[in-house]
Amino acid sequence: MSKEPPATSYDTTTERSEYVFRLNITMLRYIAKNHGDGSGYAISRRTGIPESSVYRYLKGEAQPDLNSAMRLAEAYDIDLRKVIKRVPVEAAA
Repeated sequence: MSKEPPATSYDTTTERSEYVFRLNITMLRYIAKNHGDGSGYAISRRTGIPESSVYRYLKGEAQPDLNSAMRLAEAYDIDLRKVIKRVPVEAAA
């Protein structure tokens, strides 16, 4: 067994800490409206996400967990990459 370090010394910890993923609220509203869902209530009804959570997402007070993000993607037949954007950590704070 070799005690040599792995061939790649790529440090992913610094890359991961440089950005976070955030819901693109403008894009979500646009897509939802195109499906006839112009309110948080309508989005909640279509997705099954609690209305209070949807309104917090729309106000930018909270971010969806993976389960909620997948519900949004399935309900509106979209690729998550269209409604989730990468934001520098400094801007997200």
